[in-house]
Amino acid sequence: MESRTVSKSEIEVLSQEINEDFGSYRIRAGQRVHYVTIATDVFDEDTMCRPYLLIPQLPDFPDKKWTIMEVSRKSDGSLTFNLSFEALPAVKSIWHPTTIDVLSLEKVKRHRSGVHEVLFSGLPAICKIACFGWQIPRIEHETYTYSVIEEYREPGDPVITPAFLAHVTENGRVIGMLLEKLEGDFATIDDLPACRETLENFHHMNMVHGDVNRYNFILDRSKEPVHVRLVDFEHAEPYEESKALEELQSLSSELAETTGRGGSVVVVDSA
Repeated sequence: MESRTVSKSEIEVLSQEINEDFGSYRIRAGQRVHYVTIATDVFDEDTMCRPYLLIPQLPDFPDKKWTIMEVSRKSDGSLTFNLSFEALPAVKSIWHPTTIDVLSLEKVKRHRSGVHEVLFSGLPAICKIACFGWQIPRIEHETYTYSVIEEYREPGDPVITPAFLAHVTENGRVIGMLLEKLEGDFATIDDLPACRETLENFHHMNMVHGDVNRYNFILDRSKEPVHVRLVDFEHAEPYEESKALEELQSLSSELAETTGRGGSVVVVDSA
């Protein structure tokens, strides 16, 4: 009996990265997510880069819990593929009681690769995920940093980060995090005292931030005094006095920066 396959109409390219040797694709097929690697000599460049051209050319997807498909061509030019059922890398720092499946989140807009604004319980939130296995250590590190922040924060302490809302799963494994979406302005040099106080409070949590560019300070000016929160902890490290002093000393020049370095561009998905 023939095994069932997923209809091409239920297939969607969620993420893609292409280099000189191969393309890596994260693909939704029905309610599962699979990973596909394709050598760059299998299809022409347009097909490799454009999902609407690629999907019709892909082999049929077996309706099974496979993880990776490697697509190549035989010596006679015909298409062939190998399937892997091996477990994929996952975030292991699981400390929050809530998890949510990435496919259940309604996307609002894309900020950058792996970072989307989504709706969670009807409210806007920020979803940060590892689109591919090699990005898991970055998400692991930031997830762990949020757990440290939670551990050190005492009742009555000022809230200086977005709320960590949930771990984000894909096919049952944790690949990301869901964070409160902050509303406010980016910091300027005029905000130096308030930003310095927030950074010092972060240091009291036994961490250094590692990237104190002005776009990592979000200010709610409707509050009195102004409410400052820090974001993006991908470069956070355990506290060292010399590193803490260094980033405090660099803060004025970082807040005076006007070139846009460190900012993110919002890209609207075209799919």
